[in-house]
Amino acid sequence: MIDALFELLGTLYQKGDFAQAERVANGIQQTIPGDVVSLQFLGLLCYRSGRRADALRAFIAAAGNDADSPGPPGVANSLHASTHCLRAARTQGSALASAWYDMGLILFRLRRYQQAITALQEVTRALPNDRAAQRAIVRIARFSRRRTTPTASHQFRCLPSSLAQPLRPPAQLHQSA
Repeated sequence: MIDALFELLGTLYQKGDFAQAERVANGIQQTIPGDVVSLQFLGLLCYRSGRRADALRAFIAAAGNDADSPGPPGVANSLHASTHCLRAARTQGSALASAWYDMGLILFRLRRYQQAITALQEVTRALPNDRAAQRAIVRIARFSRRRTTPTASHQFRCLPSSLAQPLRPPAQLHQSA
């Protein structure tokens, strides 16, 4: 069931039906409260719908919810379901690959570098030969290292030109790779 919901979420995202995709992600979130994966996709969908502050809140909440941390008594089933969500969202050939890619770029724009790299790594799990995601991981890692070193001053405030491009429409996502 969870696999089918994430596949539906990916299909709706690829079609550009962000409102319906958000309903699916909210449904997953209501069924499995605190699920990291659905929180991340809610953040992506909020951002794509022009709600940047809501997106940032969702990404921050997702970063704070670690599926591996022990929860309060009685939530073992929820943690198990959340782990299943992660597995469902990272299957090879998943319809969510373009969403993971877009999420990685958005997280980079929001200066959430580690989350950006993690999202892009999910692209490479779904599509192991995706060169665009592999290049983006390397560039974001380099960029974030420069941002955290004492010698890196305000000169690095701009995005690298290769990552400053607008998001590619999902249909074109892997044609240029």
